[in-house]
Amino acid sequence: MTEIKINIPKSSKPSGQAVYVMLGSGFDEIEALGPVDVLRRAGMEMFTVSMTDNRLVKGATGNLVVADMGLPDFKPTTSDWLIFPGADKSEAAVNLNDELKAIVTNHWSNGGNIAAICAAPALVLGPLGIIDGVKATGYPFLREDFEKRGGVYSEDPVVVGERLITSKGPGTTLEFALAILRKIKGAEIEKALREGMVIPGQNCGQNCCCAD
Repeated sequence: MTEIKINIPKSSKPSGQAVYVMLGSGFDEIEALGPVDVLRRAGMEMFTVSMTDNRLVKGATGNLVVADMGLPDFKPTTSDWLIFPGADKSEAAVNLNDELKAIVTNHWSNGGNIAAICAAPALVLGPLGIIDGVKATGYPFLREDFEKRGGVYSEDPVVVGERLITSKGPGTTLEFALAILRKIKGAEIEKALREGMVIPGQNCGQNCCCAD
């Protein structure tokens, strides 16, 4: 069998406050890379972060992704938004170690913004108390886990709060990404990118990405 070598480029470095997608083993590729694509199209400073020191991360369907940086190179003080894709319950992507729990808790406590989709609202944010008493959404089959952590489950595909955006799953990824864009850059930029990507408007609840 031929050995394949992968040349991994140097870690990226943000020039200021940035948006980070956190990648752990088993992450859902669509939910992670959809927001990366959308926000970079909008010209935003956007980085992927491996949740370990190994920048080569394997996704849920076997895709290997080279993260822009490993956890040792990640500077929490530069984070404007942290984005968490979903994963199976057993995967590292939704089972944070103590170091990551502290990073996310401090980010939230200090006024940082978080976006989470699919299993991440229940399994990443739930144990940290971030969804306690909050109207949000996530993967329907994890609704029990979601509500055990105090979350107020919404049937809307995307729910936008003041500092928290949540979404249901792979099929709502583009609306999730556009909701983040709208929150950061405003409705006009979101509208322009939606038109450029030929994404139709969506009729949904008052707390979803289409609402002001």
